[in-house]
Amino acid sequence: MNTEVLVEKPLTRSVSWPKLKSMYQQTVLPFVARWWLWASLLLAPAYLTYFYSQASLEERLKILTKRIENYTARVAKDPRKKNSSYRAGATIGYTMRLTTDAPIATMCVLLMIVVFIELYYRYVFRRLFESDRIGQFVFVFVSLLFWLLLAGTIAGFMGKLGDSLDLPWGIANTFMLLAVGYSFVSSVNHNRKRQAQLLQQKTQAELDSLKAQVNPHFLFNSLNNIYGTALGEDSPRTAESIRQLADIVRYVMEESRKDTTDVGRELRFLDDYVELHRMRIPRQDNITIRIETHWDEAPAQILPLLLNPLIENAFKYGISMQHSCFVNIRLFIENRVLTFATENSIVPRKTLEKGTGLGLNNVKKRLALAYPGRHTFEGGPTDNGTFSVQLMIRL
Repeated sequence: MNTEVLVEKPLTRSVSWPKLKSMYQQTVLPFVARWWLWASLLLAPAYLTYFYSQASLEERLKILTKRIENYTARVAKDPRKKNSSYRAGATIGYTMRLTTDAPIATMCVLLMIVVFIELYYRYVFRRLFESDRIGQFVFVFVSLLFWLLLAGTIAGFMGKLGDSLDLPWGIANTFMLLAVGYSFVSSVNHNRKRQAQLLQQKTQAELDSLKAQVNPHFLFNSLNNIYGTALGEDSPRTAESIRQLADIVRYVMEESRKDTTDVGRELRFLDDYVELHRMRIPRQDNITIRIETHWDEAPAQILPLLLNPLIENAFKYGISMQHSCFVNIRLFIENRVLTFATENSIVPRKTLEKGTGLGLNNVKKRLALAYPGRHTFEGGPTDNGTFSVQLMIRL
């Protein structure tokens, strides 16, 4: 009689395809998207320097010179090929053919061209051309200067032979056409994505507003009734607090659906918002609150409900009944440039609920969508043991 003995093998974890795909999407892709430009800018020139410093460099130059001389002879017989752009393209092609036996060098050359075009788009086109009209004039000037510098650099490398064929200008023209064309196409795609994202966020905000529409109306009507009661009972401080809260609720109801609002209305809302915070805090020697505002009354528009999360964070995380603490708020608007700053003490965490950071992240996202290239935002702990926020917007 045969008997079988079953040996139970320990289960081993296998790496599933969904896990690998998730790791690729969440770890590898973000890392590559963030660092590929600078890695290419470092590695590609390093390899090309090594490649062209080998003993074969002299032979490559001889072959290139001979091919260009043969090409010049053919051009002399065919007038159609005397165009400088055609000669530049042919020269680039001949140069690439020299490295057909070295595909890594060819890839590095192409990668450097892509990197320089991408750098041109990110740090010249987007920061100048997409900023304002003055930036567009500066962009034209910088591009012309870069074009001349590129042509001069190529002429220095190619010498008299390159000058005789007008190759420096042909290569420089080709590169600038590629860079400018790529920048305009990328800018159009970027703006389309940004508009789609804004439309999606606006739709979501309208849905959220419709869901909560009944409660704000009920709250607003109730506050008006309580306000009348407080006046009848001769409680002016309570009545004023209720009036300010009612104004805040009404402002949120009316302005939350708008893309922008008048700066004057937003400032009145912020005044009421800050005053409510001050009134709920008892007057104690260990608590210091300073508010400084200035507006030159030049008409301007601003995103509604943009600054109040920053003010709320300052009061929420900077005020303590037991410790010495302070909140400083500065808001200046001059020549349609808004400068906003908050600084507050950092109260020990054990006395506070843990923050999620959603308020600051939402402010950053709204700024990036509404004021691309027209704002600066910095926020975080300082060396003095406080928390500081610095914001500038060109309205």
